Parts: sequence; C-alpha cells; structure tokens
Amino acid sequence: MKKHLLASAAALGIALGSVIAPAVAEIPLTINAGFGHWYFDSDRQIPNIDEEYRLDDTDTPFVSLEWNFNDNWAAEVWYSEGDSDYANRNGYGSVDTDVAAWSVNMLRYGGSYIGKGNRIRPYFGIGAGEIDIDADDFDTVETTVNGIIGLRWMLTQRLGARFEYRLLYSLDEDNKDGYLSAGLNYYFGQVNPPPPPAPVDSDGDGVTDDIDRCPDTPVGTRVDSYGCPLAVTQIASIKLLVNFDFDSAVVKEQYFNDLGELAAFLKRFEDLQVDVEGHTDSVGPEDYNQQLSQRRAQAVVDMLVNQYGIASSRLEAKGYGETRPVASNDTAEGRAENRRVMATLEVEYEE
Repeated sequence: MKKHLLASAAALGIALGSVIAPAVAEIPLTINAGFGHWYFDSDRQIPNIDEEYRLDDTDTPFVSLEWNFNDNWAAEVWYSEGDSDYANRNGYGSVDTDVAAWSVNMLRYGGSYIGKGNRIRPYFGIGAGEIDIDADDFDTVETTVNGIIGLRWMLTQRLGARFEYRLLYSLDEDNKDGYLSAGLNYYFGQVNPPPPPAPVDSDGDGVTDDIDRCPDTPVGTRVDSYGCPLAVTQIASIKLLVNFDFDSAVVKEQYFNDLGELAAFLKRFEDLQVDVEGHTDSVGPEDYNQQLSQRRAQAVVDMLVNQYGIASSRLEAKGYGETRPVASNDTAEGRAENRRVMATLEVEYEE
C-alpha cells in the first residue's frame, strides 16, 4: 500500500508541476519522481534466527526535491519507500519487510538549464541519510553516506528524464546497498537567457556608455552619435566707419581705437580678405572725387599694415567716389556722412 501511495504522489507531483509552472514565477526548484530497484548487500540477514533469511532485492518508487543554487550546483532531499521480504535461503518461507530510505545530498551538474530541449546533463553527488528496514520482529535504522552518479536528459526546456545509481553505505552495519532508478523531473527555474542589462548613460547626454567616446560630458552639451561635443557654429562680425574732413584723406585720431579693433579681429581670423571702401560727397568734379575716395581707402589700409601689422595681401582699397551716398548731399550734415571709409566683416566659426 505504501508503495502505491508513494507512486501516486510522485506521478501527481510531476503532472501538477507541468500544469502550474507557466502560472508561477520562475524559482530554481526541481521535482523528481520515478521507480528504482534495490540491490541489497548479501549480508543483510535477520539476526538471532537459526535459519538464514536474506533481504530480497525489490522495486520501490522515489521522490526528491532539488533547490538549484545555480546552473551546476543543487541541494536535494530524496526519499524512497516500499515492500520487500526476508526470504529463507532454504525455501522455508519469508518475512514481510518494509524498506524506507532518505538522504540529503549535494549534486553537481554538467551543462546548463539555459537552452533548448534534447540535452544530456550528467551529474554526480554525495550525501547522508538513513535506511529503515522493518520486519515483523526485527527493525533496524542505520545511518548512511551516499555516492550518486546519473544523467538528466532534458526532453524539453523544463521536463526531463532521470537515470541514476546510488550507493548507500551503512556506517552502523558496514553494509553496501545499491539503488538503480529511472524517473522524470520538472524544473521550475529560468530556462531562457536573461535579457541583457539596459544600457547606461552615466553623463545623461543621450549616448549610452558602451559607445560613448567622451564620458562625463557637461549637462546640456550637444553631442554627436559617439557622445562627443558638437562644434558650435557662431558668427563674428565687425564694422568700421571712418569719416573724413572735406577734401582730406587724413585719418583722424578719434578713429585709431576702431582701427585697432579691426586689426585684432583680422588677427583672430587669419583667413579673412578685406575690401576697404572709400567714398566722398558730391562736391567737386566726379573724377577728382574718385581719386579722393581711393586715397582715403588707401590711407586706412596703410595704417592697418604699418601700425597694426596686417599683411597687405589681405587688404584691398577700393574707391567708389560719390556714387554710393548714404545721406543727402544737399545738406552739410549729409555731405559729412558721405565723406567716409567703410569695412564690414562677418565670419562663421566653430568652437
């Protein structure tokens, strides 16, 4: 009766495991169940009886529960219980006997739970427990140490077949019993590779650390696809306006600072070429005014070259005479505005 109850419990455990597994969280737990055959030591006899009674080998079911610490190591609680007989060696009858054994074991697996089905995982283990042999007028409970070798055939990712041999050595009676078994197991733990960790963006620039070539970018900095700061395009500009006295091409001292600022701008942006424009009012002959505007423009160029060190090749004086007024030549104020030299510079640069 005990054998049937244990077998039913084992079958029920495997069935329930396959049904409820999809509904529960992954836990590193394995249920094992099946049948095995005992090979008892030939010295197992009923003591203090004249006739020799030897314990018959027998079939018994087993169940076990494993807690998997990782892919390769597991702790197991194992139990088997069933019926046997102490049979008289001379054929004079037998004595009904119950045999139960339990042990706590450490198992070492090869391979991994992560992967597809149809994989063989060998294992071995050691442990300790007890064997309880109970006949009508005889009972022994012995402490055992166990050695285990086996194969776990993963039929699917979770369901597997188990083939195993255990050797139980009795520390009390010096008996050696073997248990050869086959069964099924169901694993509730993780069977698929874990998802890769989410990429980290430590400096918050929108580029993850695994491809960020410029870590620790200051917050708010515009970066390229590798996390390095983008060059920021800016525009720099400067305007020069120098007014002249009537019929004069002499640069007045009040404009020296403006010329110095223009020279500094040109030294900062060394690729710039500059047109220096000279202009006049409409008083006098047109040809004369053309020549006067050219002299005014050249006077500014000469100061930039001689006093501020700007290369003459970067400067070109252009006289426009009276052709480009900015104010009316009908008033003294308008004519004063038209007597001028101008230069306007604008440049884009990156920083």
